[in-house]
Amino acid sequence: MSRNLGDMTAIACLKVFVGEDPVETERNAALIAKVAGDYLKVAWLAPRRHGLVAPFSFVLADPRATRLDARELQALARALQHKLFGDDDDGEIVMLMFEGDQHEVMRFAGLPPRQLTLLLAGEEDASLAGRVCRITPRDVRSVMPYGGPITGVPTMEALARLCPRPPPPRVAWRGVYHVGRELFVGNVGVWREAGAAGRPYEIYVDGQRQQHDLAILKAAIAAIGPNSGITYLPIAFSSALKPSPRAELEACLRTLPRDLRGRLAAGVYGVPRAPSFVALGQMKAFLDPYFSRVDLRIGDPAFKVDDLAPGLAASVTFTPEGDAEASRVAAIGRFLKDAPAYRRRQVWQGVSDLRSPRELMAALEQGAPFVSGPLVTDLLETPVNVSPYAKGQLPLYGWTAADAA
Repeated sequence: MSRNLGDMTAIACLKVFVGEDPVETERNAALIAKVAGDYLKVAWLAPRRHGLVAPFSFVLADPRATRLDARELQALARALQHKLFGDDDDGEIVMLMFEGDQHEVMRFAGLPPRQLTLLLAGEEDASLAGRVCRITPRDVRSVMPYGGPITGVPTMEALARLCPRPPPPRVAWRGVYHVGRELFVGNVGVWREAGAAGRPYEIYVDGQRQQHDLAILKAAIAAIGPNSGITYLPIAFSSALKPSPRAELEACLRTLPRDLRGRLAAGVYGVPRAPSFVALGQMKAFLDPYFSRVDLRIGDPAFKVDDLAPGLAASVTFTPEGDAEASRVAAIGRFLKDAPAYRRRQVWQGVSDLRSPRELMAALEQGAPFVSGPLVTDLLETPVNVSPYAKGQLPLYGWTAADAA
Protein backbone atom coordinates (compact mmCIF):
# COMPACT_ATOMS: atom_id res chain seq x y z
CA MET A 1 0.00 0.00 0.00
CA SER A 2 1.14 3.54 -0.73
CA ARG A 3 2.15 5.40 2.42
CA ASN A 4 3.16 9.06 2.45
CA LEU A 5 4.10 9.21 6.12
CA GLY A 6 6.64 6.41 5.91
CA ASP A 7 6.63 2.70 5.19
CA MET A 8 4.93 1.78 8.49
CA THR A 9 2.04 4.21 8.43
CA ALA A 10 -1.42 2.64 8.53
CA ILE A 11 -4.21 4.86 7.14
CA ALA A 12 -7.95 4.25 7.47
CA CYS A 13 -11.33 5.96 7.15
CA LEU A 14 -13.81 5.50 9.99
CA LYS A 15 -17.51 6.01 9.20
CA VAL A 16 -20.13 6.28 11.95
CA PHE A 17 -23.79 5.24 11.58
CA VAL A 18 -26.79 5.20 13.91
CA GLY A 19 -28.01 1.70 13.12
CA GLU A 20 -28.39 1.16 9.40
CA ASP A 21 -30.79 4.05 8.74
CA PRO A 22 -29.13 7.05 6.98
CA VAL A 23 -31.97 9.35 8.12
CA GLU A 24 -31.32 8.53 11.77
CA THR A 25 -27.62 9.14 11.27
CA GLU A 26 -28.29 12.56 9.70
CA ARG A 27 -30.57 13.50 12.58
CA ASN A 28 -27.73 13.01 15.06
CA ALA A 29 -25.00 14.59 12.92
CA ALA A 30 -23.90 17.33 15.32
CA LEU A 31 -23.78 15.05 18.36
CA ILE A 32 -21.87 12.33 16.49
CA ALA A 33 -19.29 14.85 15.28
CA LYS A 34 -18.79 16.29 18.78
CA VAL A 35 -18.55 12.99 20.68
CA ALA A 36 -16.32 11.33 18.08
CA GLY A 37 -14.13 14.42 17.75
CA ASP A 38 -13.70 14.77 21.52
CA TYR A 39 -12.88 11.07 21.86
CA LEU A 40 -10.24 11.10 19.14
CA LYS A 41 -8.60 14.24 20.57
CA VAL A 42 -8.02 12.39 23.84
CA ALA A 43 -7.46 8.81 22.63
CA TRP A 44 -5.81 9.23 19.24
CA LEU A 45 -2.74 11.17 20.35
CA ALA A 46 0.51 12.02 18.57
CA PRO A 47 2.28 10.57 16.73
CA ARG A 48 -1.09 9.43 15.45
CA ARG A 49 -3.13 11.77 13.25
CA HIS A 50 -6.85 12.15 12.72
CA GLY A 51 -9.20 14.51 10.94
CA LEU A 52 -12.82 14.93 9.84
CA VAL A 53 -12.99 14.58 6.04
CA ALA A 54 -16.77 14.30 5.48
CA PRO A 55 -19.88 14.13 7.67
CA PHE A 56 -19.53 11.09 9.98
CA SER A 57 -16.17 10.24 8.35
CA PHE A 58 -12.75 10.49 10.01
CA VAL A 59 -9.34 9.70 8.56
CA LEU A 60 -7.02 7.96 11.02
CA ALA A 61 -3.28 7.38 10.65
CA ASP A 62 -0.66 5.74 12.86
CA PRO A 63 3.00 5.87 11.73
CA ARG A 64 3.88 3.10 14.20
CA ALA A 65 1.59 0.51 12.61
CA THR A 66 1.11 -1.33 9.34
CA ARG A 67 -2.46 -2.34 10.26
CA LEU A 68 -4.85 -0.55 12.63
CA ASP A 69 -6.47 -2.48 15.47
CA ALA A 70 -10.25 -2.35 15.02
CA ARG A 71 -10.78 -3.47 18.63
CA GLU A 72 -9.39 -0.18 19.93
CA LEU A 73 -12.16 1.77 18.20
CA GLN A 74 -14.86 -0.21 19.99
CA ALA A 75 -14.45 2.20 22.92
CA LEU A 76 -15.65 5.01 20.63
CA ALA A 77 -18.67 2.93 19.58
CA ARG A 78 -19.55 2.41 23.24
CA ALA A 79 -19.14 6.12 24.03
CA LEU A 80 -21.45 7.08 21.16
CA GLN A 81 -23.94 4.37 22.16
CA HIS A 82 -24.13 5.68 25.71
CA LYS A 83 -24.43 9.32 24.61
CA LEU A 84 -27.22 8.65 22.11
CA PHE A 85 -29.18 5.87 23.79
CA GLY A 86 -28.03 5.65 27.40
CA ASP A 87 -28.55 2.13 28.73
CA ASP A 88 -31.56 1.49 26.49
CA ASP A 89 -31.64 -0.90 23.55
CA ASP A 90 -33.56 1.48 21.27
CA GLY A 91 -30.75 1.76 18.74
CA GLU A 92 -27.19 0.80 18.01
CA ILE A 93 -24.08 2.56 16.81
CA VAL A 94 -22.36 0.86 13.87
CA MET A 95 -18.95 1.91 12.54
CA LEU A 96 -17.11 0.83 9.41
CA MET A 97 -13.32 1.08 9.35
CA PHE A 98 -11.82 0.93 5.87
CA GLU A 99 -8.05 0.57 5.59
CA GLY A 100 -6.10 0.92 2.35
CA ASP A 101 -3.88 3.31 0.46
CA GLN A 102 -4.64 7.01 0.69
CA HIS A 103 -6.56 7.15 -2.63
CA GLU A 104 -8.87 4.30 -1.62
CA VAL A 105 -9.32 5.72 1.88
CA MET A 106 -10.46 9.09 0.54
CA ARG A 107 -12.72 7.37 -2.01
CA PHE A 108 -14.35 5.37 0.76
CA ALA A 109 -15.10 8.61 2.62
CA GLY A 110 -17.39 9.61 -0.26
CA LEU A 111 -19.09 6.27 -0.98
CA PRO A 112 -22.83 6.48 -1.82
CA PRO A 113 -25.38 5.06 0.66
CA ARG A 114 -26.13 2.00 -1.51
CA GLN A 115 -22.59 0.65 -1.23
CA LEU A 116 -22.40 1.46 2.46
CA THR A 117 -25.65 -0.41 3.12
CA LEU A 118 -24.16 -3.57 1.63
CA LEU A 119 -21.07 -3.29 3.81
CA LEU A 120 -23.18 -2.65 6.91
CA ALA A 121 -25.07 -5.85 6.11
CA GLY A 122 -21.79 -7.74 6.04
CA GLU A 123 -21.42 -8.10 2.27
CA GLU A 124 -18.10 -7.61 0.50
CA ASP A 125 -17.65 -4.92 -2.18
CA ALA A 126 -15.34 -5.95 -5.00
CA SER A 127 -14.88 -2.31 -6.09
CA LEU A 128 -12.90 -1.54 -2.92
CA ALA A 129 -9.23 -2.39 -2.60
CA GLY A 130 -8.66 -2.65 1.11
CA ARG A 131 -9.75 -4.03 4.45
CA VAL A 132 -13.14 -3.35 6.11
CA CYS A 133 -14.07 -4.03 9.74
CA ARG A 134 -17.57 -3.62 11.20
CA ILE A 135 -17.51 -2.28 14.76
CA THR A 136 -20.40 -2.08 17.25
CA PRO A 137 -20.44 -1.71 21.05
CA ARG A 138 -20.92 -5.49 21.28
CA ASP A 139 -18.93 -6.92 18.39
CA VAL A 140 -15.95 -6.38 16.08
CA ARG A 141 -15.58 -8.43 12.90
CA SER A 142 -13.90 -8.33 9.52
CA VAL A 143 -16.19 -7.83 6.51
CA MET A 144 -13.43 -7.64 3.89
CA PRO A 145 -11.88 -10.13 3.82
CA TYR A 146 -14.67 -12.13 5.44
CA GLY A 147 -13.41 -13.60 8.69
CA GLY A 148 -10.12 -11.71 8.37
CA PRO A 149 -8.06 -10.25 11.24
CA ILE A 150 -9.43 -7.53 13.49
CA THR A 151 -6.23 -7.03 15.47
CA GLY A 152 -3.56 -4.55 14.47
CA VAL A 153 0.11 -4.87 13.62
CA PRO A 154 1.35 -4.14 16.23
CA THR A 155 -1.67 -4.95 18.43
CA MET A 156 -3.37 -2.33 20.57
CA GLU A 157 -1.81 -3.95 23.65
CA ALA A 158 1.70 -3.64 22.20
CA LEU A 159 1.15 -0.01 21.19
CA ALA A 160 -0.14 0.83 24.67
CA ARG A 161 3.21 -0.22 26.12
CA LEU A 162 5.06 2.27 23.95
CA CYS A 163 5.77 5.61 25.60
CA PRO A 164 6.92 7.93 22.84
CA ARG A 165 8.37 11.27 23.80
CA PRO A 166 6.02 14.15 23.03
CA PRO A 167 7.08 16.15 19.99
CA PRO A 168 9.10 19.25 20.88
CA PRO A 169 7.66 22.75 20.51
CA ARG A 170 8.17 23.73 16.90
CA VAL A 171 7.05 25.72 13.89
CA ALA A 172 4.34 24.21 11.71
CA TRP A 173 2.43 25.47 8.67
CA ARG A 174 -1.11 25.89 7.38
CA GLY A 175 -1.73 26.23 3.67
CA VAL A 176 -3.48 29.33 2.28
CA TYR A 177 -6.04 28.36 -0.36
CA HIS A 178 -7.34 30.48 -3.26
CA VAL A 179 -10.97 29.39 -3.64
CA GLY A 180 -11.65 30.70 -7.14
CA ARG A 181 -8.56 29.08 -8.65
CA GLU A 182 -8.74 25.99 -6.39
CA LEU A 183 -5.07 26.45 -5.70
CA PHE A 184 -2.77 26.56 -2.68
CA VAL A 185 -0.92 29.86 -2.99
CA GLY A 186 1.07 30.09 0.23
CA ASN A 187 1.44 29.18 3.88
CA VAL A 188 0.85 30.65 7.33
CA GLY A 189 3.50 30.15 10.00
CA VAL A 190 2.16 28.53 13.19
CA TRP A 191 3.72 27.85 16.58
CA ARG A 192 2.88 24.39 17.90
CA GLU A 193 3.68 22.78 21.23
CA ALA A 194 2.41 19.93 23.38
CA GLY A 195 0.05 21.08 26.13
CA ALA A 196 -1.39 19.68 29.33
CA ALA A 197 -2.56 16.04 29.31
CA GLY A 198 -1.03 15.53 25.90
CA ARG A 199 -3.69 17.57 24.15
CA PRO A 200 -2.54 19.59 21.16
CA TYR A 201 -1.98 23.25 21.96
CA GLU A 202 -1.77 25.49 18.94
CA ILE A 203 -1.07 29.18 18.58
CA TYR A 204 -2.03 30.24 15.11
CA VAL A 205 -0.68 33.22 13.20
CA ASP A 206 -2.74 35.45 15.47
CA GLY A 207 -1.09 34.09 18.63
CA GLN A 208 -0.17 36.34 21.54
CA ARG A 209 3.50 35.69 22.25
CA GLN A 210 6.28 37.53 20.51
CA GLN A 211 8.84 34.82 21.29
CA HIS A 212 6.80 32.45 19.15
CA ASP A 213 6.62 35.03 16.37
CA LEU A 214 10.39 35.38 16.44
CA ALA A 215 10.84 31.60 16.34
CA ILE A 216 8.63 31.42 13.26
CA LEU A 217 10.59 34.21 11.58
CA LYS A 218 13.85 32.36 12.16
CA ALA A 219 12.45 29.01 10.99
CA ALA A 220 10.99 30.52 7.82
CA ILE A 221 14.43 31.13 6.32
CA ALA A 222 15.15 27.39 6.18
CA ALA A 223 11.58 26.23 5.49
CA ILE A 224 10.69 28.37 2.48
CA GLY A 225 11.21 26.42 -0.72
CA PRO A 226 11.27 27.55 -4.35
CA ASN A 227 7.61 26.56 -4.86
CA SER A 228 6.05 27.38 -1.50
CA GLY A 229 4.39 30.61 -2.66
CA ILE A 230 3.75 33.50 -0.29
CA THR A 231 4.75 32.92 3.33
CA TYR A 232 2.69 34.78 5.94
CA LEU A 233 4.69 35.46 9.10
CA PRO A 234 3.04 36.62 12.35
CA ILE A 235 3.72 40.14 13.56
CA ALA A 236 1.85 41.65 16.52
CA PHE A 237 0.36 45.07 15.73
CA SER A 238 1.66 46.36 19.06
CA SER A 239 5.16 44.99 18.38
CA ALA A 240 5.44 47.17 15.29
CA LEU A 241 4.65 50.28 17.37
CA LYS A 242 6.00 49.92 20.91
CA PRO A 243 9.74 50.69 21.25
CA SER A 244 10.97 47.65 23.20
CA PRO A 245 9.27 44.80 21.29
CA ARG A 246 9.82 46.73 18.06
CA ALA A 247 13.59 46.79 18.62
CA GLU A 248 13.66 43.05 19.37
CA LEU A 249 11.54 42.34 16.30
CA GLU A 250 13.65 44.55 14.03
CA ALA A 251 16.84 42.73 15.05
CA CYS A 252 15.25 39.48 13.87
CA LEU A 253 13.81 40.98 10.67
CA ARG A 254 17.25 42.18 9.63
CA THR A 255 18.38 38.55 9.39
CA LEU A 256 15.83 37.79 6.64
CA PRO A 257 17.52 37.46 3.23
CA ARG A 258 16.67 40.42 1.00
CA ASP A 259 15.88 38.17 -1.94
CA LEU A 260 13.00 36.63 0.04
CA ARG A 261 11.13 39.92 0.44
CA GLY A 262 8.94 39.38 -2.63
CA ARG A 263 7.66 36.12 -1.16
CA LEU A 264 7.09 37.29 2.42
CA ALA A 265 3.90 38.79 3.84
CA ALA A 266 3.43 40.20 7.32
CA GLY A 267 0.38 38.68 9.01
CA VAL A 268 -0.30 41.54 11.42
CA TYR A 269 -2.56 40.33 14.25
CA GLY A 270 -4.17 42.18 17.14
CA VAL A 271 -5.45 44.93 14.83
CA PRO A 272 -8.25 46.97 16.46
CA ARG A 273 -11.56 47.58 14.71
CA ALA A 274 -10.74 51.17 13.85
CA PRO A 275 -6.95 51.69 14.08
CA SER A 276 -5.65 55.22 13.81
CA PHE A 277 -4.28 56.45 10.49
CA VAL A 278 -1.00 57.39 12.20
CA ALA A 279 -0.54 53.95 13.80
CA LEU A 280 -1.21 52.17 10.51
CA GLY A 281 1.26 54.41 8.73
CA GLN A 282 3.97 53.72 11.31
CA MET A 283 3.35 49.98 11.05
CA LYS A 284 3.53 50.04 7.26
CA ALA A 285 6.76 52.08 7.20
CA PHE A 286 8.38 49.72 9.71
CA LEU A 287 7.46 46.51 7.83
CA ASP A 288 7.95 47.67 4.23
CA PRO A 289 11.71 46.98 4.02
CA TYR A 290 11.17 43.31 4.92
CA PHE A 291 7.77 42.31 3.49
CA SER A 292 6.23 42.74 0.05
CA ARG A 293 2.70 42.91 1.44
CA VAL A 294 0.71 43.29 4.65
CA ASP A 295 -2.21 41.10 5.70
CA LEU A 296 -4.24 42.61 8.54
CA ARG A 297 -5.64 39.82 10.73
CA ILE A 298 -8.78 40.85 12.56
CA GLY A 299 -11.31 39.41 15.00
CA ASP A 300 -14.10 41.94 14.42
CA PRO A 301 -16.23 41.21 11.32
CA ALA A 302 -17.25 44.88 11.16
CA PHE A 303 -13.67 46.09 10.63
CA LYS A 304 -13.62 49.58 9.05
CA VAL A 305 -11.97 48.79 5.73
CA ASP A 306 -13.04 52.14 4.27
CA ASP A 307 -10.66 53.85 6.69
CA LEU A 308 -7.58 52.15 5.23
CA ALA A 309 -5.26 54.29 3.14
CA PRO A 310 -4.81 53.06 -0.46
CA GLY A 311 -2.06 50.46 -0.73
CA LEU A 312 -1.64 50.02 3.01
CA ALA A 313 -2.79 46.38 3.11
CA ALA A 314 -3.04 43.78 0.38
CA SER A 315 -5.56 41.74 2.35
CA VAL A 316 -7.64 41.54 5.52
CA THR A 317 -8.12 38.11 7.08
CA PHE A 318 -10.93 37.49 9.56
CA THR A 319 -10.60 34.93 12.36
CA PRO A 320 -13.96 34.11 13.99
CA GLU A 321 -13.81 34.12 17.78
CA GLY A 322 -15.32 31.78 20.38
CA ASP A 323 -16.27 28.11 20.18
CA ALA A 324 -20.00 28.25 19.35
CA GLU A 325 -20.31 27.18 15.72
CA ALA A 326 -23.53 29.12 15.08
CA SER A 327 -22.02 32.43 16.19
CA ARG A 328 -18.81 31.77 14.25
CA VAL A 329 -20.77 31.04 11.07
CA ALA A 330 -22.84 34.21 11.57
CA ALA A 331 -19.66 36.26 12.04
CA ILE A 332 -18.19 34.84 8.82
CA GLY A 333 -21.34 35.93 6.99
CA ARG A 334 -21.15 39.40 8.54
CA PHE A 335 -17.53 39.83 7.41
CA LEU A 336 -18.13 38.60 3.86
CA LYS A 337 -21.23 40.78 3.50
CA ASP A 338 -18.85 43.74 3.18
CA ALA A 339 -17.24 42.33 0.03
CA PRO A 340 -18.24 45.38 -2.12
CA ALA A 341 -16.39 47.71 0.26
CA TYR A 342 -13.27 45.54 0.13
CA ARG A 343 -13.38 45.46 -3.66
CA ARG A 344 -13.64 49.26 -3.77
CA ARG A 345 -10.51 49.49 -1.63
CA GLN A 346 -8.78 46.78 -3.73
CA VAL A 347 -8.20 44.70 -0.61
CA TRP A 348 -8.59 40.92 -0.66
CA GLN A 349 -10.69 39.19 2.01
CA GLY A 350 -9.66 35.96 3.74
CA VAL A 351 -11.15 33.78 6.48
CA SER A 352 -8.88 31.76 8.78
CA ASP A 353 -9.19 29.15 11.54
CA LEU A 354 -12.09 27.37 9.81
CA ARG A 355 -12.76 24.49 12.18
CA SER A 356 -15.89 22.68 10.98
CA PRO A 357 -17.46 21.64 7.65
CA ARG A 358 -20.25 24.16 8.26
CA GLU A 359 -17.77 27.01 8.76
CA LEU A 360 -15.86 26.05 5.63
CA MET A 361 -19.08 25.82 3.61
CA ALA A 362 -20.20 29.24 4.87
CA ALA A 363 -16.93 30.79 3.73
CA LEU A 364 -17.00 29.07 0.33
CA GLU A 365 -20.66 29.74 -0.43
CA GLN A 366 -20.44 33.40 0.56
CA GLY A 367 -17.49 34.11 -1.69
CA ALA A 368 -14.39 34.18 0.52
CA PRO A 369 -11.46 34.54 -1.91
CA PHE A 370 -8.90 32.98 0.48
CA VAL A 371 -9.36 30.46 3.30
CA SER A 372 -7.14 28.68 5.82
CA GLY A 373 -7.44 26.69 9.03
CA PRO A 374 -7.94 23.08 10.20
CA LEU A 375 -10.66 22.39 7.59
CA VAL A 376 -8.35 23.62 4.80
CA THR A 377 -5.10 21.92 5.79
CA ASP A 378 -3.70 19.92 8.62
CA LEU A 379 -0.85 21.39 10.65
CA LEU A 380 1.97 20.58 8.24
CA GLU A 381 5.60 19.97 9.13
CA THR A 382 6.73 21.67 5.90
CA PRO A 383 5.03 24.35 3.78
CA VAL A 384 2.71 23.07 1.05
CA ASN A 385 3.85 23.93 -2.47
CA VAL A 386 1.83 26.09 -4.84
CA SER A 387 -0.40 23.43 -6.36
CA PRO A 388 -3.95 22.84 -7.62
CA TYR A 389 -6.27 21.03 -5.20
CA ALA A 390 -10.01 20.50 -5.70
CA LYS A 391 -12.01 22.28 -3.00
CA GLY A 392 -14.25 19.23 -2.69
CA GLN A 393 -11.23 17.30 -1.39
CA LEU A 394 -10.40 19.75 1.41
CA PRO A 395 -8.92 19.48 3.97
CA LEU A 396 -5.41 18.54 2.89
CA TYR A 397 -3.71 16.38 5.50
CA GLY A 398 -0.06 15.76 6.23
CA TRP A 399 -0.19 12.39 4.50
CA THR A 400 -1.57 13.94 1.28
CA ALA A 401 0.58 17.06 1.15
CA ALA A 402 3.33 15.32 -0.78
CA ASP A 403 0.87 14.33 -3.48
CA ALA A 404 -0.43 17.89 -3.76
CA ALA A 405 3.07 19.19 -4.45
